[in-house]
Amino acid sequence: MTKEKIVAELHERIDEASGTIDELKLKTHLAKAEAKDALEERIASLEEQRDKVKGDIHKLQNSTSDAWEDLADGCKKSWSEMKGAVQKAISEFKSG
Repeated sequence: MTKEKIVAELHERIDEASGTIDELKLKTHLAKAEAKDALEERIASLEEQRDKVKGDIHKLQNSTSDAWEDLADGCKKSWSEMKGAVQKAISEFKSG
């Protein structure tokens, strides 16, 4: 897979995750007061993870031909961790 293809795929995934975070924010506004603080903390954590992945993608885009494959592996790992956190948050929102 080429660097450009990996970057495009990761951007698409980040856009989807951003949409999910926005949906969770809306649900937070509708949540009861006692649950609201915990939900807002979860969203802040997700946004931090998203920003980290975006930074990793930016580094990948600007990498040299020698380093991009290592950076791609790091981006994929960061994305995988974020995906798990988003799925966990969705699950918590549904049960909360």
